[in-house]
Amino acid sequence: MIEKQLKYKKNTLADIISVTMYQYDSRQIKPSDIYICLPGGEAYIPEALEKGASSYIAADRKKMADLANTYYDNPSKKLCVIGITGTNGKTTVAHLVGQALKKAGFNSYVQGTLTGKLTTPESLDTIRAMSEHLKNKGTHFIMEVSSHAIAQDRIAGITFHAKLLTNITQDHLDYHKTFEAYAETKLSFMNDKKPNRFLPEITEITPLPFPSPLPGVFNYKNMQAAVQILASCGLNETQIQDALSNATSPPGRFETIDEGQQFKVIVDYAHTPDGLQNVLQEAQVLAEKTHGKVRVLFGCGGERDKTKRPKMGSIAHQYADHLVITQDNPRSEDPTKIIEEILEGIPQTEKPYEIILDRKQAIQHIINLAQNSDIVMIVGKGHETHQIINGKTLPFDDREEARIALKLKRKS
Repeated sequence: MIEKQLKYKKNTLADIISVTMYQYDSRQIKPSDIYICLPGGEAYIPEALEKGASSYIAADRKKMADLANTYYDNPSKKLCVIGITGTNGKTTVAHLVGQALKKAGFNSYVQGTLTGKLTTPESLDTIRAMSEHLKNKGTHFIMEVSSHAIAQDRIAGITFHAKLLTNITQDHLDYHKTFEAYAETKLSFMNDKKPNRFLPEITEITPLPFPSPLPGVFNYKNMQAAVQILASCGLNETQIQDALSNATSPPGRFETIDEGQQFKVIVDYAHTPDGLQNVLQEAQVLAEKTHGKVRVLFGCGGERDKTKRPKMGSIAHQYADHLVITQDNPRSEDPTKIIEEILEGIPQTEKPYEIILDRKQAIQHIINLAQNSDIVMIVGKGHETHQIINGKTLPFDDREEARIALKLKRKS
């Protein structure tokens, strides 16, 4: 084990962290910090010491969580911590709960897909954020819990008041290898009997005593889940109804882009087969009401579960009257190869589809073709403000590109 200690009166980890900060990311080191060397981080020890680290300590993620809790005095035990896991719906449920708690007079913080690079950061980052929230008189901490975080012990050392599972459908098989392993990981988070636990079979029979302000069956389920969590936090029926009856969706989740056009443009983050089917089913319902067509633009991300690509192609083809396949975040993969795998799920029929590799051009094209009463679905990236191509992160926002395309269409 690599370990270098400073000479304090008592040569213990507790003494060291009581007088200095520590970091697991060598790039964040400041003079006198201690570098927490996680497995595989040995190569970055020289960089950490060069930047002025006073010490380094080899630790796994459970040990790092213990260190963080010692330093920050176990903040999760002083907050009402709510953990939300599941394939789809985590962000929306967390957003709804956070909104409702604030409206009820509490000081809530939501950590997840919308707040950082990782849905669930390392335990050090989360525990530090909890400590800061407490300093700001925080009462509730709502956090999305990813399957990667569960498997990698990124939630070690966190005490939860409530845990929720939204659903389990296919995702992240590039990491977990099998659906069974993925499902087992998600369910392992729910095995703890101490906190309040909410499974889909419970939340989905919860009566909703007010009309859901959010569209879609999938959002109705999200609302049911939020009701259960809020009740576990002590809110009464009146508080819950007042808070949720006018709730809004988080950015990039079935978000309507309105520039005065006579057709709907909706941007959504759906990037799994189940997520895509949910939003396209709702688009179909909307199109039936307006007697318009469902026009769908989507792609699949690179360096992610390849087995879902043909499945998503099949779903998109099933629900779309007009389908445009484009690139999402290809990362280091060849985007044409990704599209070829999507096409494996699309039957050779007369139903039209197009391939436009450039996403900006694809958005402009599908909006230019849209007619009054149509429903245009731009799916896959949602709230994201960048696109990753050939390993480079480039500015790109589906919502902004849709607005630009709508303004150009209006001028033409």
